[in-house]
Amino acid sequence: MVELLGILLALLILGGGVMVARGWRALRRRLAPAAGTPLRLSHAIRRRQAARIEGMEAELARTRRLLRAAERERDALRAGAAVPESRFHRAKRAVALHFHPDRLRAHPEGRVRRRIFQEFWPVLQRIERS
Repeated sequence: MVELLGILLALLILGGGVMVARGWRALRRRLAPAAGTPLRLSHAIRRRQAARIEGMEAELARTRRLLRAAERERDALRAGAAVPESRFHRAKRAVALHFHPDRLRAHPEGRVRRRIFQEFWPVLQRIERS
């Protein structure tokens, strides 16, 4: 009988150990994808990040160029020198060419565009004056 209890106790301990081991493996599997993913995808992630960084650097350089041009234009305005046409004036001309009532007589959407022009042209003039 004692031998049988010893064997049962050994099986119980072994079963408990097996259950602990399975639980440990399941826990590791759940945590492993989060920890293992960067290692498996590191080259692809690095390439994507390098492309994003390159795009951001290009955007930063473009923004810096625009800022320098705006600063030169501002300084020229302060100095009173003749300034080439600004982006605002080009945009205003584009709006006028697209929506002006004189250009829309035969256009099927002429009424709508005419209303848009009448509504926004005073706003553009006010912006230009300020």
